[in-house]
Amino acid sequence: MATWVFLGVLFACIAIGVPISFGLGLAAIAMIFVMDVSFAILVEAGVRGVNSFPLLAIPFFILVGEIMSTGGLARRLVAFAQALVGFIAGGLGQVNVAASMFFGGISGSAVADTSAIGGIMIGPMKEQGYSGGHATAITVSSSVIGIIIPPSIPLILYGIVTNTSISQLFIAGIVPGILIGVALMFTTYLTARRLPGGARQPFSWINLGRSFKGAILGLALPLIIIGGILFGVFTATEAAVVAVVYALIVSLFVYRELHVRDLWPILIRTGRLTGMVLFLLAIATSVAYLLTTAQVPQQIVEATAAVSTNPYVVLALVTVVLIVVGVVMDLTPAMIILAPILTPVVVAVGVPPVYFGVLMSVVLGLGLITPPVGTCLYVGCAVGKVSMEELLRNMWPFYIALTAVLVLLIAVPGIVTWLPDAAL
Repeated sequence: MATWVFLGVLFACIAIGVPISFGLGLAAIAMIFVMDVSFAILVEAGVRGVNSFPLLAIPFFILVGEIMSTGGLARRLVAFAQALVGFIAGGLGQVNVAASMFFGGISGSAVADTSAIGGIMIGPMKEQGYSGGHATAITVSSSVIGIIIPPSIPLILYGIVTNTSISQLFIAGIVPGILIGVALMFTTYLTARRLPGGARQPFSWINLGRSFKGAILGLALPLIIIGGILFGVFTATEAAVVAVVYALIVSLFVYRELHVRDLWPILIRTGRLTGMVLFLLAIATSVAYLLTTAQVPQQIVEATAAVSTNPYVVLALVTVVLIVVGVVMDLTPAMIILAPILTPVVVAVGVPPVYFGVLMSVVLGLGLITPPVGTCLYVGCAVGKVSMEELLRNMWPFYIALTAVLVLLIAVPGIVTWLPDAAL
């Protein structure tokens, strides 16, 4: 009964446009009345949800992305990507995807990737013959890489709410992130062949060396983060702090494009976004606690076991559920609510939680570029100055590519698990 009340109130709030965090709170309050429990439980669970040391990694990684974007790193990464892959058919489109892979190793956010890379790349792409919708579609679809390649804010959230090693999740995200990048570059190659000359840029070893020299300090940051975690030098949270210090030193004293007066606006933007995430996390943690108290995870495990105990069948069913949820709910609340509910379901049939965390991030990441919620779609339309209709007309080849990668990850779990297993 409580579960149906929760779903009814939540979807009613979504239907009338209530912000998701407030909708979750109202649904949780409705559950409390039905379950006849103390309101203090809601507050206690929310405070417990945000009182977590690993959670500190989120504001620090958000801060790193803001510092490096403002400090000129994004522009240098784009210049290096252009010198590296700009000669391939679809030149600037390839640069766009490659830059998202590099920038994703710093920001951990798909929305930040869409805004930063789109602001630099979409204009020049239009000048090279790309339509606004085509250029924006490449930008939006490649932003998914930012939440798979570590550091990844969704993987941090998954690790916190399911008590899974964030370091292992980061390592597990490397190969799938690269695979998504390769798939999108191939799709860009196919879709850009009709452009005049394939919109290529001539290859030059001199330009490659010069751009690499300019971007090397930025490229070193993901290596420092992953290397430090891989070799046990620091945890994911400590890596975030190290990254902030490194980013400040590089941006203030090496690139010298970041000034002390820029730090206050950066801190304000970081604080605002962090506050939104933490408030949502507190509400969603309370909801997850109430759902667990109502034995919803156990009921789902039993219902799934009645259908099948084959891990591939279970993963397929769970994936369909996540796709539906991702279409109507943003990634963060979906991850916080569903991860502790669905992880026991897949673990019961032998699926490793680290693998499922990466798979869940990929599936919910598709929701960021799928209407009607699709946060990255709206950011892309604003940055690219295109209508939603024009953007969606150009998105379908990239939807196919991302779906193909998703099917491959389900069919061959070793793509995700072999690197963290080797690192143990």
